[in-house]
Order: sequence, then structure tokens, then C-alpha cells
Amino acid sequence: AERQRYTVQLDEAESEQLSVKVDNLHLIVQVELVDLAGSPHLNGAKGKVLSYDPESSRYHVQLPDGRLAALSPANLILPPETRCAVAGLESAAAQRHNGTRAKVVGYDRETGRYEVMVAEGSHLKLKRENIRV
Repeated sequence: AERQRYTVQLDEAESEQLSVKVDNLHLIVQVELVDLAGSPHLNGAKGKVLSYDPESSRYHVQLPDGRLAALSPANLILPPETRCAVAGLESAAAQRHNGTRAKVVGYDRETGRYEVMVAEGSHLKLKRENIRV
């Protein structure tokens, strides 16, 4: 079975490394803000995802001015190479991918879908709402 661990170097000056489970890491990801009807001036700006609240299904995002906002996954575009998990797929055939680790390959603005590569090497096309970081 695959161990699914990252090797993390704690400090550039130190040689100490840790083997860390994927679930014990938290990524801070820079994202593009989109489709913000209440704050259209922020559309196209960059923000940093600091955390995800599963109860509200919203990300806590640091805005360019330093303020925090709770935003829906539909208001964020993740950059290529972002590590993520598949979530919220409802069809019987697709549900098996829920919880699967994936990597963002790209985002198609015309269709509003990510292309992600899952661990077994296959590619999925997913809505913004079906990705979690």
C-alpha cells in the first residue's frame, strides 16, 4: 500500500526532515477571486486560502488588503499543481472518487471545470465546488 506521506524539511539551514501524513498538512494556496457579485472590484484579484470550514462549505481567504473573507469554492480558481481532494460528487459512478487526492492540471474558463489528475493517473473534469484544498 502507498504510504501517502510528504518529506518536509523544517528549516533551510537544518538538515532535519520529517515524514508527514497528507492529512497532517495544511496548504496555504494563492487563488484567483472570481464571480464576486457583492464585491466586483475584487474579481481577478489574488487571495490566500488560509483554511476551509466544512460546516459552512466556505474557505477563509485573506484578501489583497489583508482582510479575511469566507468565500464559496465557486468564487476561487486554484492554480495548476495545487494538491487537492475530490469532494461532493453525487452520481453513482463518480462517488468512488470522493476523498481521493488529486492534483490540479488546469482550469477551463469556458466550461468552468478543473482538470485534475487523481492518484491512479486518470484525469477528471470537475466543477469548482468539487475540489477541496
